[in-house]
Amino acid sequence: KLLAGETGSREALVASARELLHQAERPMESVAWSFWAQPARTAATRIAVDLKIFETAIAEDGRPKTAEELAAPTGASPGLVDRIARMCVSMRMIDGKGSGLYAPNPLTHTLVLPECAGGIVFHYDCTVLTWAKLPEYLRRTNFQNPEDTRKGPWPYANGVDYPFTEQNPKDNPVAFHAFHNYIQYHRPLWTDMYLCKEYLVDGLKSEGDSSAFIDLGGKLRRDIPSYTGRLILQERPHIIALAKSKGIDADGRIEAQAHDFFTPQPIKGARAYYMRSVLHDWPDEKCREILAQLKAVMEPGYSKILLNEYMLDNDRPDWRPLSLDLLMMVVNAASERSERQWRDLITSAGLKSTGIFSNGDEGTESVIEVML
Repeated sequence: KLLAGETGSREALVASARELLHQAERPMESVAWSFWAQPARTAATRIAVDLKIFETAIAEDGRPKTAEELAAPTGASPGLVDRIARMCVSMRMIDGKGSGLYAPNPLTHTLVLPECAGGIVFHYDCTVLTWAKLPEYLRRTNFQNPEDTRKGPWPYANGVDYPFTEQNPKDNPVAFHAFHNYIQYHRPLWTDMYLCKEYLVDGLKSEGDSSAFIDLGGKLRRDIPSYTGRLILQERPHIIALAKSKGIDADGRIEAQAHDFFTPQPIKGARAYYMRSVLHDWPDEKCREILAQLKAVMEPGYSKILLNEYMLDNDRPDWRPLSLDLLMMVVNAASERSERQWRDLITSAGLKSTGIFSNGDEGTESVIEVML
């Protein structure tokens, strides 16, 4: 099935391999893996990025290198670099060639991509402290589900009175830059799940705002070749400034517009209001505030809200959306949602879910179509 390219076969093979490993491991080996090995792996990977181990390993066409050679670009202690490199070998991030030599492998080449390295830096620098403080936070709140973004685990761990989403990029420019590289990481295209021509282009009005496709939150960042109307990117001012500096609107195809989605929506009666991984950043009350601003400007029977989100499957728990669910709790006092929770949220906002479109290859990522 895998060789034939059958949809979902690779994921099924990986799941079976994980289950086989789980059955083969002794219980204490599983405990050691989670609480001994994983913290060391996470820290070693972050340090390897700072030490430029992966870039150096790839240099000179991947010629095997000693710890001294890997240490040269940063002036780090070869002894330290050797220890981190050995850990990276154990994680298959680089290969050990014997005699103290290290060489890249296919994973090494992925780890040097800006979106991958950005994810490592962002998650470690912005969330590790909060993960460490999470048990303490939950004990202090008598184990209540976090729902206040200003009093959630992240503000508690960092000793601030504002939520994660209101950080000033100037306070942590390294993490801010890493995050915006990270969100370029490939995920299934929403147009592979939701047929743009059939559901948006057919019946599209050509005049003014009614032809617009609005990307709220800046996750689209590219043209939609099959869409013939206006494309408008809406984000906070500093994100719009960054997007313009990278030429997002250079050819005039995408209009970049500063906008806070908690305030009245300026584009009325648009064809689509698209949000990718936006509502998972917010608890239900805040989501209803965001949806209310869109509901107020939608044209009945024409305008659509498209929510591109992960969907929890209670019958088939998957580590990806479940890990993301706890990450959302940690940073935003928010959550991932099941199909029922999405439908309940949409209904509570006075809207209707008119379709759910999923990518069978990934299984848990979906586009939820919402109308009045």
